[in-house]
Amino acid sequence: MIPKNIAIAGAGIAGLTAALYLARKGHSVFLFDAAPELSEVGAGIQLSPNAMRCLQALGLGPALMSRAVSPASVNIRSGQDGSQLATVPLGRIAEDRYGAPYYVIHRADLQQLLLEAVQNTPEVTLRLDTKVESAEINGDTVKLKGAAFSEALAGIPDQFDLLIGADGVRSSIRQTTLGGAPAKHTGFVAYRATAEPPFNLEPLLSTSGLWLARDAHLVQYPVKNGKLLNIVAITREDWEEDSWSHPVGSDHVRKHFRNWAPEALRLVYLPETWTRWSLCEVDTRPAWTQGPVTIIGDAAHAILPFSAQGAAMAIEDAAVLSKMVDKHGATPQALQAYETARRPRIEKMSKLVKWNDWVYHMGFPLRIARDLVMRSNTPSQLLDRFNWIYEWTPEDHTE
Repeated sequence: MIPKNIAIAGAGIAGLTAALYLARKGHSVFLFDAAPELSEVGAGIQLSPNAMRCLQALGLGPALMSRAVSPASVNIRSGQDGSQLATVPLGRIAEDRYGAPYYVIHRADLQQLLLEAVQNTPEVTLRLDTKVESAEINGDTVKLKGAAFSEALAGIPDQFDLLIGADGVRSSIRQTTLGGAPAKHTGFVAYRATAEPPFNLEPLLSTSGLWLARDAHLVQYPVKNGKLLNIVAITREDWEEDSWSHPVGSDHVRKHFRNWAPEALRLVYLPETWTRWSLCEVDTRPAWTQGPVTIIGDAAHAILPFSAQGAAMAIEDAAVLSKMVDKHGATPQALQAYETARRPRIEKMSKLVKWNDWVYHMGFPLRIARDLVMRSNTPSQLLDRFNWIYEWTPEDHTE
């Protein structure tokens, strides 16, 4: 295979992972990001076995193990009365079943690990404070557009064989080059925080939790090697700011949960400050690919975080894209093959998210039936429902 020049717009999890995969195939990868420095966006992130399998293939398994936590289970509870509804086993049980661990990690730790790997990969050139605003397609090559590209940049090719848009839910590449629609606000808001738990809540540092109630749910799991709790509170709310990390006080968050069970309120009352994030999604139906340009991750298929698979889908995208470039070369054919391979899984995941939205946020009397069904399942049966997600490998649907 002849090495090619590949540009990636966006140095988040999707872009960094794609850069590593493509560089390991011998290509010269030029990774651009608008930010002057890469800083934390968000708090915690969940890496299920399907995502971990991809990261392990990059040799990142040992580093992840040293920074992440493997929760023993996900405990699903009622936000109304605090009762236990179900337990999904993880930890050693999940790792033995799927051949890869289920980790939770602080997003900044994962990004730093990926960044260190990129900086140690000579085939990758990282340019910060360099926004790719659009692209001009010239046959089978592409020229980057933006203020930084108005003049020749030292060491940067004038034309690229491929452009990968990994620039997030508000992707410029999707909107300007591919003609896609802007992101749409969903009517949900996420409040995120980390906190050190008091002694009586320290058992939560070994498990994950999901609390369900009408029009809201609460997620908690350990990060920072089990020293801190990551807490995410999601509510229906008409707020549409574009900021990823709008600060709010604890009183603002608490008012949404004042009628919840005391056990859940103990979590809500832990942080003194939160960040507020308006949850957006994009229409996945328009084409992700045009000639030598494609999009991955949230740029292509941002969905609500109701399956803990947003980052995992982006990581999978990077692995499948690399497989297709390996098979077809750095060509438009490879990008089209990537899109064709990924669409069925993304569509199935989108349906799961919509189902979870309905199930998580049921009001009375439907929640009574939901709770009975959950309690009737064994832990093993509950884990079985995730087989189609967790058993996935980069080789699936890439032949």
